[in-house]
Amino acid sequence: MNFNSTDELPLSGIRALELSEIWAGPYCGCLLSDMGAEVIKIESIQRIARGPINPSPDGMYPEQDPGNHPWNRQANFNSTNRNKKGLTLDLKTRLGVEAFSNLVKVSDIVFCNYARTVMEGFGLGYEQVKSIKPDIIYLLMPGYGNTGPYKNYRSMGMAIDAITGHSYLRGYPDMDHTSNSLVHHPDAAAAVNATLALSTALVHRELTGEGQFIDMSQAESFMTHMGEMFIEYQMSGIPRNRRGNRHPGYAPQGAYKCEGEDNWIAISITNAEQWNLFCEIISLDLDKDPRFSTVEGRIKNHDDLDAVITTWTSVRERYDVMNALQAKGIPSGVVLNCGPDTYADPHLNEREFFQIVEHPEAGIFPMSGPVLRFNSSYGSVTHNPSPTLGQHNNYILEDILGYSKSKIELMEHMEIIGTVPLPGADLGGSRRAAKEQARQKNTTLNNAENE
Repeated sequence: MNFNSTDELPLSGIRALELSEIWAGPYCGCLLSDMGAEVIKIESIQRIARGPINPSPDGMYPEQDPGNHPWNRQANFNSTNRNKKGLTLDLKTRLGVEAFSNLVKVSDIVFCNYARTVMEGFGLGYEQVKSIKPDIIYLLMPGYGNTGPYKNYRSMGMAIDAITGHSYLRGYPDMDHTSNSLVHHPDAAAAVNATLALSTALVHRELTGEGQFIDMSQAESFMTHMGEMFIEYQMSGIPRNRRGNRHPGYAPQGAYKCEGEDNWIAISITNAEQWNLFCEIISLDLDKDPRFSTVEGRIKNHDDLDAVITTWTSVRERYDVMNALQAKGIPSGVVLNCGPDTYADPHLNEREFFQIVEHPEAGIFPMSGPVLRFNSSYGSVTHNPSPTLGQHNNYILEDILGYSKSKIELMEHMEIIGTVPLPGADLGGSRRAAKEQARQKNTTLNNAENE
């Protein structure tokens, strides 16, 4: 397994500047870097998206220990920023904008998932960046796109999930929407679509010499995954309701308890041949029960059918059930947790999905790895740890841009770059700091008036 070189990967030689946080933008950067691009993640010490600066110990940190630099040990950040270079720049300063502009001159892509107006606020909108490098490929992917009534609305994954209609479909029919868990599924879909758009724009530029602006809505990106539901409404005039684990045309379908504590198997029987084979395997004379002789009957008596199937699955090991069903071509899968179950799964291990990664501050841990393997790299994958805050400041400014050491030191002194976040720089921290400063100022004025 290769943990360093990207020379044989399809996007080798491409440089992308990433300004993003949470999941949609960072995962897009992951995919680009997995394919060999040099992705420079631009952050700032004035505002970080790496969790709280002074967090309580919890599961977001290795061994529940935030350490002295928790911003470098936070699990969410480290899981979505592999294979990148890290640079801090205060883009509200002249020297920060100058450094970014110089990077644009030697880059191919700029992409951002901040609110639509952020880059314009820095004076780095598409037209300004295009004037620096005419063939630049520039993607903005705010929650609701760059035009329309919602263009300036703020968004997070769960809000996008709601506005796309997906939240309406999740859960069980007999429960209201307060039972839904908060999800960020639209982020992952947006990341993949953004990677596709940037890759095809690179092909277009190779053919024509032209760069371009890409307008992407994370909400619209995710809505395309639900085309079936929209077509169904157009045909029937009735919006689809939530189904839980059931399907209107298949039975049995659901998750069934297996041997052991909280162990489950998911099973879907989609046709008569699978049903007959299933009946042979479990040997409970289900095929002789008139309640279950037709699909319609099985759907009508699904609760009774589930109870019978559970008597069979509940005394068997889940992998044994899956392997027995799969041997007959019956769709089924063990339900794994996001911990010891997945780490122990034989299929994931044989494919080396998890790689042991050594992070300079988070330590050595198995991490989920790149999902694309190319013949050009002989099937190997590159998995370098996520960058610590400002880890590659000197490399990028000195080696790529040719800045002198004295200029870099000046930028450090002026807090344009750095490796430690300023007080209040965690998400929302700058607003809290401003409120606290205003409160202290008002307190001082009130005290002065009372004296």
